[in-house]
Amino acid sequence: MLAGIVLGVVFVTPFVFAYVFFIRWVDRFEPEPWWLIALAFIWGAVIATTAGGMSSSFVQGAVQTATGMSDKDPLLDAFGSTVLAPVFEEGFKAIGVALIALMSWLGLKELDGPLDGAIYGGVVGLGFTLTEDILYVANQYTQSGLGGFMVLLFLRTVLLGLSHCTFTACTGLGFGIAAESKNMAVKLLAPPIGFCCAMGMHAVHNGLPTFFGDGGLVLMLLVSWFIDLLFFALLWTLVSRDRATVIRELLGEVGSLLAPAELRLVSSYATLGYRNTAVLVTQGYGAWRKRRKKQLALVELAFIKSRRRRGETGTALDLKEARLRHEIASANRLGVFIGN
Repeated sequence: MLAGIVLGVVFVTPFVFAYVFFIRWVDRFEPEPWWLIALAFIWGAVIATTAGGMSSSFVQGAVQTATGMSDKDPLLDAFGSTVLAPVFEEGFKAIGVALIALMSWLGLKELDGPLDGAIYGGVVGLGFTLTEDILYVANQYTQSGLGGFMVLLFLRTVLLGLSHCTFTACTGLGFGIAAESKNMAVKLLAPPIGFCCAMGMHAVHNGLPTFFGDGGLVLMLLVSWFIDLLFFALLWTLVSRDRATVIRELLGEVGSLLAPAELRLVSSYATLGYRNTAVLVTQGYGAWRKRRKKQLALVELAFIKSRRRRGETGTALDLKEARLRHEIASANRLGVFIGN
């Protein structure tokens, strides 16, 4: 088993980390802090997998004892995979997202919209994927050798590597919608609706091969890929929405805090990364860092103005806006220009 776990860590980890970096890269305008991304990932990899698996096994054992069913009874396995796993695994993943939402509500202000929620939920799901896939492929190596290991690795981590990510992204999306909305009904209903969607998707994912065999496995793959496409479409839609927010809120600052060319670059999804990379290569880390710092301050100012537009007030918000304006003005005095 140890050899299987080592192989699992070596082969699964690069794929899962690549998915994490891709999702973080997508959030170009207001990127979430790496330390909080790491906490979300660790929650999924350690807490959600351990607590979700133990809770599901405990309840399944209790049901088996109460009903007298054999531990190899297909109905018991089906109940565990289509009811208990979705409830407990998504439940403990959701707790991680809820804690981030709570910290944000108490003052952290890092989960304040649908895109933030989808990213944090997706990262929690990817943490879960890392641990679960390592354990599954390690067990397969013990039973079937390297051939079985590679087949399961390709199926779970490559073809279905974003499944748990998309499940929990629904929960995160619900919390993100609630954080942004001023409607109390939406605030109360969006998180549980997102969580129910996550459980439903998880149940269908597990249920298709459980009840329909190989045909169900093929259908599960097709459904999962379709959901992945919807997830990418959602991310693109939310990123485009953020871009529109940046343009709208910074337009009134053109001529004072930033030049027209800077607004065009700051609001350009593709050019932004390309130009920053060019500066890093040609002028070095110091120039890149100053440019990047001003860019992030401008974008953060745009989202603070957007929060004011939604009716948010408070001393903390006032102080943060004043700090950002001072930071941007200081960069301007030093000649930091991000329009080329």
